[in-house]
Order: sequence, then structure tokens, then C-alpha cells
Amino acid sequence: MVERFKDKSNHPFWGKHHDEISKYLISKPGALNPMFDKKHSEETRELMRSKKIKHPNGVGIYDLKNNIIKSFDYASDLAIYINKSKVTVSKYINEGLVFEGKYYFKINPFKE
Repeated sequence: MVERFKDKSNHPFWGKHHDEISKYLISKPGALNPMFDKKHSEETRELMRSKKIKHPNGVGIYDLKNNIIKSFDYASDLAIYINKSKVTVSKYINEGLVFEGKYYFKINPFKE
């Protein structure tokens, strides 16, 4: 199928569009949505979060001499700690940049 649909004009829906009623039904608004007026429990939210983990050993803040200052399970927790965005933290981790001239953010080599 992948080879067949590389040329988009071979797709059976090529050039067609959903009408407004179909779009409305696909989006499952309000009571049609199975999660309408419900919230995930903290346990479920933590389970979903743990399934998405990118760095199983966590991440940490290191000084310029490579000494760990503080460790976190998630890069998002580190972002909250330093009051920056997750994107900023990921950029500093991936590119090995020095943060504020005195810290590195790194993936922990082992779980503490």
C-alpha cells in the first residue's frame, strides 16, 4: 500500500473533501466524545507519562567540571525547575550547550 499511495493521485480520497456534517461527526464534539466531561486520574496520567519517557535514566544539571547538581526523571521536570520551556532544555541536552555560562544539561548515564 505504501508504494501504491506514494503517488497521491492513486489514493481513493484524492481530490475529495469531507462535507461539514462529516467533519462535525469525525471530531466527536461534546457528548459524542468518549472523554467528554471526564478527567484522567493521577495514576493514569503518570502511567501515560512514564510510557512516553525518552531518557529512562533521567536527566540532570551538571556543573562545568561534570559534577551532578540535581537529577530529574523527566526533562520537563528540569524545565519547570529552571523556569524554561521543554524545547529549550531539549536543545541544550541535544547540542551540549552551556546554560547561563555555568551548567550543562545531560542525560544521566545511570539511574540514581
